[in-house]
Amino acid sequence: MGKDRKETFKTRFLTHYPRLCRIAYGYVLDTDDAEDIVQELFIHIWNKDKDTLPEAEFIAYMTTAVRNSCINFLRKRPDDTVSIEENPALTSCMPEENEEENVSSEERLQKALAVLPPKCRDIFLLAKLKGMKYREIAEQLAISEKTVENQMSKAIRLLRTYAASCHPLLIVWISIFVSTLQNYIHK
Repeated sequence: MGKDRKETFKTRFLTHYPRLCRIAYGYVLDTDDAEDIVQELFIHIWNKDKDTLPEAEFIAYMTTAVRNSCINFLRKRPDDTVSIEENPALTSCMPEENEEENVSSEERLQKALAVLPPKCRDIFLLAKLKGMKYREIAEQLAISEKTVENQMSKAIRLLRTYAASCHPLLIVWISIFVSTLQNYIHK
């Protein structure tokens, strides 16, 4: 088991290290600092056994952890503040004009929802768009409330995985959309 874990860890490190360093560089604007942050994160996940997560969850976890580590790193250096307008790394993270500009919010939402299995998507839409409670959904679809709960968990996990595998700004957009939707529903 230990040898398999080491091999899996090595493979994941070699696969994800360059991408995670680019993400970190986008925040800290220093190659050495970015590499240090990512290396320390890999050490941390090894020590906390987070490297045993399934691949999709591992990717999402690491992407979020890099961002949080960079923010913590920058908080410790308050005198190095740079405005967003002056940050060239942030503009490099913007979608290419021909790539994302012509995609409407509705199309982005449809693409994200398309990753969900039909039953899962129906339950998610009833809960988030119509604001129905799990009990109401279960009654309407003649399924158990526990099934609704499981399908919602699955939908959220799949949407997070989809967002993590897409453009970084899509993650922000989906998060904002879902939180706005929840605020609108609960008013």
